[in-house]
Amino acid sequence: MDLRQLNTFLQVAELGSLSKAADRLRIAQPALSRQVRLLEGELKVPLFTRHGRGMVLTPAGEMLRSRAAAILREVEETRAGLMQEAGAVRGRVVFGLPPTVGAVVATRLVERFLTAHPEVTLRVVQAFSGYLLEWLQGGEVDIAVVYAGARAAGVRASPLLVETLCFVTPAEAALPAHHAVRFEEVARRRLILPGPQHGLRLLVEAEAGRRAIALDVAVEADDLPVLKGLVLRGLGATILPRAAVHEEVAAGRLCAAPIIDPHLSRKLVVAEPLGRQPSNAVRRFAAVLREEVSAMVRGGVWDGQLLSPDASPA
Repeated sequence: MDLRQLNTFLQVAELGSLSKAADRLRIAQPALSRQVRLLEGELKVPLFTRHGRGMVLTPAGEMLRSRAAAILREVEETRAGLMQEAGAVRGRVVFGLPPTVGAVVATRLVERFLTAHPEVTLRVVQAFSGYLLEWLQGGEVDIAVVYAGARAAGVRASPLLVETLCFVTPAEAALPAHHAVRFEEVARRRLILPGPQHGLRLLVEAEAGRRAIALDVAVEADDLPVLKGLVLRGLGATILPRAAVHEEVAAGRLCAAPIIDPHLSRKLVVAEPLGRQPSNAVRRFAAVLREEVSAMVRGGVWDGQLLSPDASPA
């Protein structure tokens, strides 16, 4: 059993498919399948259950996944520690963020960081805050942006931004760019929102509940491009941070009005695992993340209030 086999195993476990893992690793599927069989033969236990839709971990496979992730993380930290002694900004950074935040900042942030540090390999993963915190705990993610309120043992959080939420409608609604809309007016409109497990949906539902208003949710869509596409077709309105629709608003295709009474907003924090020394690459990435968010707020792309890292994250 070697490190390459463990990495291969983790890729297949994450994707649940040999073909997808082969594409990601850029190796032939038969060679990948052979590596998995050799690992199972060496350990003398089946690691996957094969079926028509892909591959699912067996109990033994689940045990190996947790331990393999820790082993590879220890190797990576050792390598990063040695490079850190030399002051190098190299290695790998796994960055996690929720989908709505990813749509806002991911491409700009990656471009900014890699321009300055081309020797670093970045991996960007998108998921709800709860999953990201679990992955931080397990060593699968190095640093993440999550919404305040989601908590996990062994993870420290430092404030980043309070983002303003806006009422987003088709351009035909003709809302002035900075016209504020009362929450009661928003809540009585035909809405397109993420599913019930999404933090934004929970926030809107909670406020509607306080006012005894039953929301008219025509469609639930967790995928941001789908959600925006439905609004563009005039099938309803939605609630999003302005940055998520900045390009469409600038092009005159959508309108985005701040929501008031109450002012609807969400707090974002930067989360990192406790008890793990961050590499130079992770530390530099955290700094560039704050620089990029600050630039977006100053440029009017992201409506919100920047927060000091030393403020309370609650």
